[in-house]
Amino acid sequence: MKIKQETPKINYKFHNSKDTNEILFNEIQKLGRWELNKRKNKEDKKDWWYECKNKFEKNISLLFSKFIPESLVKNEVNENKDKYLQLVTKEFENLKSSLKLFDFIEKRNDNLLGCLENSGFKIKNFQSLCPWRLVIGLGATHPQETSMTLHHIYGIPYIPGSAVKGVTKHYAVLTLADKYRKNFKSKEGEEDFTVAIKNISKALENGENINLSIDDISFENLIDIFGTQKKVGKVIFMDAYPVNDVNLKIDIMNTHYPNYYSKNEPPADWQNPKPIKFLTVENTKFQFNLLSRDKNMLGKAEILLKNALKEFGIGA
Repeated sequence: MKIKQETPKINYKFHNSKDTNEILFNEIQKLGRWELNKRKNKEDKKDWWYECKNKFEKNISLLFSKFIPESLVKNEVNENKDKYLQLVTKEFENLKSSLKLFDFIEKRNDNLLGCLENSGFKIKNFQSLCPWRLVIGLGATHPQETSMTLHHIYGIPYIPGSAVKGVTKHYAVLTLADKYRKNFKSKEGEEDFTVAIKNISKALENGENINLSIDDISFENLIDIFGTQKKVGKVIFMDAYPVNDVNLKIDIMNTHYPNYYSKNEPPADWQNPKPIKFLTVENTKFQFNLLSRDKNMLGKAEILLKNALKEFGIGA
């Protein structure tokens, strides 16, 4: 068995500027594993992969979204995304083993929360484990079709505060919509669930009180927690960062009827499935932080968030 470096600028390329291209070709290599075929008396290529030449720590966010190698060999094109994602996960493991990154992030967040507490904010925090796989930002714009939200400085997966607040509000809206359509019947009978969702969402956005409650939290409390178009909410939902470790894994979604989705053809069994690889976080614990100057609203927001995570989860 022989490990060979593939010929640069012929077997793979980068869609980057000229100066960056030269740097990347020196850093990211395409390697192949070759074995002697005794019957043909020549070497056959058995496998290939991408590998970083130097072991210094990389910014995984840049590697994932900007520095994407692409194989030009015809029979390797379909494998390219898988090989590239393997490079990302390998370099992420290198980053974790080389730096005490999570200790640094934890200390930095503790300092920030301490400063906010000294400024009069009350804080509620808890940790929650994602026991299987999670991805935030899967549908965001990305050169390789499927994305993931990575911190632009730390290069680690995290859950933005907007997503934390969004899923909490989503839980409240859907739960109240079910009560709303039963309690506020139209002439034709119960309100349609979709209409009920729109009415609840509109009332929350405009600060219009409705005589409904969830988990002993009144609608007026929800308006105070989330805020409206004209009033700032009383609770701040912070970014949720992983605790101690992150397990980055490659997952797959399998589109069984690709022509049905892309070419408007009827779904049929003769269409070939199209596997799509994407990054996920597996079996990772996150810390959630809530801030408010109103202790009562803070406690109610914590109840809502915990129930939202338990009932709906977060991300994809």
